[in-house]
Amino acid sequence: MMVEKPAFVDFIPSGDRISIGSDKVTTLPPGYYQSVTIEGNATVDLTGGEYWIGELNITASGHVNVNGETVINVIRFDISGAGELNHTDKPGNLLIVAHSDNAEINLSGSGEFHAYVLSENKVTMTGNTVIRGAVTAKELNMSGSPKIIANLSGCSTPNDNYELVIAPNTAYGLTCERIPVDFTVLKNGTIDTSFVGNLNVSPASTSNGEVCWAASKNGSCEASSSAISINGGAVTLYLQSHLVGDIQVAASVLTPGNQLLTANAGPYRFAPYGFRINSGTAKELTAGKPDSLLIEAVASKGAQCEVIEDYGKADSETKSLRFTGLDYIRPNTGTRPLLLNGQAMAETGSVTATLSFTQGRATVPVQYNDAGEISVELVDNEWQPEDCPAGATDCDDHQGDWSGLNGKAVLLSRPYTFALCDISKDEVDFSGTASGGPGFAAAGDTFSVTFTPVIWTEDAVMPDQSGDGIHDIRTTTSAWCNQLTTPNYYSVSGLVTAPIQLSIPDKPASPTGDGVSAGKLEGTLYHEFTRSEAAAGWTINDLSWSEVGSLWLQADADYLGMTVDQGVGQLGRFYPAYFSIKESAVSDAYGNFTYMGQPFSLSARVEAQNTQNQPTQNYGYFADDYKESLQLRAVNAGAARGDANNLTSRLSERLSYQNWDKAIQTISTDTLALLRVVSSANVTEPDGPYPVDFGLVVESRHDCATRGCSDFSAKPLSVYEQDGATPETAAALVGDIHARYGRMRLEDAVGREGEKINIPVLLEYWNAGQFVTNGDDNDSVFNGQLYFKQGITNPTTNAITASVGDIKVQDGRSTSGDLYATEGISSEQVRFWQKLVADMPAAITGENPVTDSGSGTHAGSESQPWLLYNWRGQGDENPSALVTFGVYRGNDRVIYRGERHMNPSIHIN
Repeated sequence: MMVEKPAFVDFIPSGDRISIGSDKVTTLPPGYYQSVTIEGNATVDLTGGEYWIGELNITASGHVNVNGETVINVIRFDISGAGELNHTDKPGNLLIVAHSDNAEINLSGSGEFHAYVLSENKVTMTGNTVIRGAVTAKELNMSGSPKIIANLSGCSTPNDNYELVIAPNTAYGLTCERIPVDFTVLKNGTIDTSFVGNLNVSPASTSNGEVCWAASKNGSCEASSSAISINGGAVTLYLQSHLVGDIQVAASVLTPGNQLLTANAGPYRFAPYGFRINSGTAKELTAGKPDSLLIEAVASKGAQCEVIEDYGKADSETKSLRFTGLDYIRPNTGTRPLLLNGQAMAETGSVTATLSFTQGRATVPVQYNDAGEISVELVDNEWQPEDCPAGATDCDDHQGDWSGLNGKAVLLSRPYTFALCDISKDEVDFSGTASGGPGFAAAGDTFSVTFTPVIWTEDAVMPDQSGDGIHDIRTTTSAWCNQLTTPNYYSVSGLVTAPIQLSIPDKPASPTGDGVSAGKLEGTLYHEFTRSEAAAGWTINDLSWSEVGSLWLQADADYLGMTVDQGVGQLGRFYPAYFSIKESAVSDAYGNFTYMGQPFSLSARVEAQNTQNQPTQNYGYFADDYKESLQLRAVNAGAARGDANNLTSRLSERLSYQNWDKAIQTISTDTLALLRVVSSANVTEPDGPYPVDFGLVVESRHDCATRGCSDFSAKPLSVYEQDGATPETAAALVGDIHARYGRMRLEDAVGREGEKINIPVLLEYWNAGQFVTNGDDNDSVFNGQLYFKQGITNPTTNAITASVGDIKVQDGRSTSGDLYATEGISSEQVRFWQKLVADMPAAITGENPVTDSGSGTHAGSESQPWLLYNWRGQGDENPSALVTFGVYRGNDRVIYRGERHMNPSIHIN
């Protein structure tokens, strides 16, 4: 059975000569190479794609790894020794194609590789070489013990649809000009930007330059019109013909799957003279903006175009030109007319314009209120070349008897800018900033914008407003949103791309200053307009910004090689979506309890976040009126669910925390206390004990609907002001305190004269309606040297109390002898107060005065007001004890409390 010969190509090796030595590891990208040599133990990684290598050599133990589908085109390929190529089990990942009648693939040694091998000429295998895959060749030679182990698992019908496109399909030019021709490889309808190949075009370039393909408008002619490099799926070549007439163009290229793509275009008409428009280049326009076209009557003179200066005299001459054949090229549909010399020209119509030519040149006003590439022909059928007599020196002979002048103007028109319309987040105004105006959206929330390509207006482009170095236009006003659109600004696969690229600059619109963060714009940031969107606008509803403040939203595009003026809008205010407590701690003052009125420690670190729980660093730069204040809440954790539990009013500090540092609010205090209940002046009432939990809330705002307010993401703590009321919820802090109403009690004492009389010290707290010993207290302090005293029987008593400095209680009690009274005289009674605070107790009317020991202000390193109590009905005061000094009675160890004159409170004269 005869099989059709595969589509081999003749290619001329180009590029670098690469030699990769022993032990090196190298990545080799796709492209063109004169030769590649891999020696020793070198390792080479091929990244996938198409390689064109004149000569490939792998020697010794060289390794070549293949990552993804790869095509290696060669003229000669040699592998020897133990070299390995694609030593995986996927031969479908590697296709080796040897082109030309002299192609050779020589495989020797003991190497093994997985591939499909295709050769236009020879494949030679010797030694113990193994190919796992398949070999197709004109001639296959095998000697020694080589093997071909079939593996056709990678052979399948390609799912990708390739197409070769030539544009423009037709064109008109002069023999003194070159016509640009675009060749594009489409993969599944879009440009295959990874495509690398060799393009073959016809007609072929001639040695005398009469027909020529060049890589640039003024570059030298290509030596060959076969195997022209095409990288990234597209290449532009310039066709030149010094011959008058029509030229048909054909092209072909080989895909990675060895599929031959072909395309045809034409005719491309070359004339000896005609009209040159815009100096032979496409005229770039801004949609809606008046402009002008330069028209020159020219004739070919060798490889150059010469202006026909007698077309229009030196002092100008009026010519009537007919403009016709309006052609919508990219995209190939359109409805808007072209305005020429103030006249509207439709697709099927024509316009006759009377122009004033001076020495072969004239200008015509032009305006196009749409986008895209269009062309229009202009004709002067009346013109005839001048017949120059032999030997004449005052005229030029412009080739033969060609009559009339023709030309084609190619116009490229872009939208002026993009209008930003229907900016919406629940129909909220977007004019807010970090220092004023309404709230727009929470950071990270999605919002929508409609982008519309619009034509030019006289509103000038402003100096850069958004800070990215590009002049821009603020296009969020209703005037812009009602501006005429460019309905032809849409993409056509393989023909034209009508993109929009959204971005933000490296700083926000607000707040400003050092340290602010640009944040990240997320959502669909690149889009290509469809036909319906070009007219009605493209609405995107998945945009979001990670930061807070206001942003500059920028819309840019490059279209047909032109830059669309940047449309910008300032959007805000974005505010934090949540507050989150990153870390917190609440600790009892004394291990597992805290006396009411006693300071304890509380700390928290709160972070302002977006909806993705990321910090919003700009929050600390907001004006104070637009930063939330945090407030503390305290609740009785022991209250039944639904019962009043709010203890916040008993906190010693009513602080609002608003000192935000970027995204962080730090709260730290060791002076906070849960206060006692005050029943009257200087009198407190015992209650509790309470387990107390703490939380944070955001200070209430009345205008959240317009300003935008932030709150905590989690608020599990319920705060009930009254039984059964709707609770306020708070974000809970870690830790709690166990609040107890406490007091220090000194027991009355009696003793013998001349000896130390022990004064017991007890620490108590209120529990279940009575005071009980606080056996958990090992921290409260007393000091016998620090006291107040009142002589009951002797106002000038010398009695004192004493101890060995500051002493802490153990399990809520003192040890016998820790605090004692001494130096009292017989039959003397003295009241002693422990100096927990410096306030001297007042003597009750009729009593002797109270005096100060004068040896210090209070026991311990700090005063202990939380241990005071209303002992005498005079208000809360330091604890006291009544000490009675007895009389020595020999061996009698009994102090007779009832003996006459021993206790004046009993024996009153």
